[in-house]
Amino acid sequence: MQCSYDTRGNSVPTILLLMQETLYMQSGLKAEGIFRINPENSQEEHVRDQLNRGNVPDNIDVHILAGLIKAWFRELPSGVLDGLSPEQVLQCNTEEDSVELVKQLKPTESALLNWAIDLMADVVEQEESNKMNARNIAMVFSPNMTQVNGT
Repeated sequence: MQCSYDTRGNSVPTILLLMQETLYMQSGLKAEGIFRINPENSQEEHVRDQLNRGNVPDNIDVHILAGLIKAWFRELPSGVLDGLSPEQVLQCNTEEDSVELVKQLKPTESALLNWAIDLMADVVEQEESNKMNARNIAMVFSPNMTQVNGT
């Protein structure tokens, strides 16, 4: 899979960066309920097909982009956080704990997690417009970060 570096130095799949760039250019971070509102499936499938061919269609509904970003993580063979035990995650209470925990991940998972957290932080910065606070974005994004228990 072709990877590129984001502005923070994380090596992530280029398709994620293309979807992120399009989401930002179309003011998707300001869209109310971004990452929470599920788009119509038929539209999402059409956009997914285009992206799989390397085409980024113009004027994609921002909720479709957000849904496809979540789906990308959900459809990984193993979740980004699967290298950590639930106990380790539950015992993580401070930023320092989080930093130490992330160091235990493989470099690929660490880069993906850092990219996703940066994206979620950008969403929260627009909370006044999108109504997505840190708890809201974590609740809708986190289930896509693990494959444990068949989810």
